Amino acid sequence: MSYKIISKEQAEQFIEIGHFRLEEAFPRKQALAAQDFLWDRLAERGVRKDDRTSWTEPMVHIKEAYRDPVFQACQTERLSDAIEDLVGVGRWAGRGKPSGWGWWPVNFAVGADRPWDVPTGGWHWDGQQFRHSVTAPDQGLLLLPHFSEVGPRGGGTLVADGSHHVVARLLNEYTEAVEHQEALARCRKEHPWLAELTGVTTATPEIAQDRVAYFMNRTITDDWGTSLHVSETVAAPGDVIFCHPFLYHAASQNHSGVPRFMCNRTTPLSAPMNLARPNGDYSPVEISIRHALKMG
Repeated sequence: MSYKIISKEQAEQFIEIGHFRLEEAFPRKQALAAQDFLWDRLAERGVRKDDRTSWTEPMVHIKEAYRDPVFQACQTERLSDAIEDLVGVGRWAGRGKPSGWGWWPVNFAVGADRPWDVPTGGWHWDGQQFRHSVTAPDQGLLLLPHFSEVGPRGGGTLVADGSHHVVARLLNEYTEAVEHQEALARCRKEHPWLAELTGVTTATPEIAQDRVAYFMNRTITDDWGTSLHVSETVAAPGDVIFCHPFLYHAASQNHSGVPRFMCNRTTPLSAPMNLARPNGDYSPVEISIRHALKMG
């Protein structure tokens, strides 16, 4: 299989652990211009870039999706081609169409007053607005475009490597599409590692003493042979984290003192995924699901 933008190694990483970072999916200067636009929106609320005393809230939500030119310029051919590398050429419903960029959870200092930790709350895969099946076209991919520097412990998204395989197996058990919350609850309850991660099961002394060591400094292999591990994303302005639509993720603390600017974008497909293509022309998203289901 050949790709326009991503490397074979990035495709393999996406299939195996469910995410990878594409550097400068759109130009850094364009990302910083978009950040300036967002600072102007924050200034309307009294939160000013040049006055740290105005940063009184750990998180400020800008609940808007913008279509302004500064954001449309971020939808580069490089980004669009990378999306189609992962979902298949001609299968992304939004190719060439203007789209909104948002919402914006601007993380100034969430959890800065507490030691760094792996949370129990907030873990999910996206899609509360639609019913889920193993081939649903509604999400396509989860994109995390970045508009600021995000270093270690700087508010980068926490991701559960390999969890997209667990979710694929769960969704494959349903004969009809299922509500998001129902599927989330069942996954948390039935998979031992996810139950530990999300606090459904009572923590053992080992977990309770150091969740970072237990979840981030070790990898476990479940009964299906899936390797599971929590990692933290880092990025520069213009980078995009490409995530499998079934990947468990959660917000993290920001100990850096640098506000984190990023948003969350879906890439809906024009038709449901196909796990039995006669010509074998599977996308990396489909390949990862087939691997999870032991289909080859």
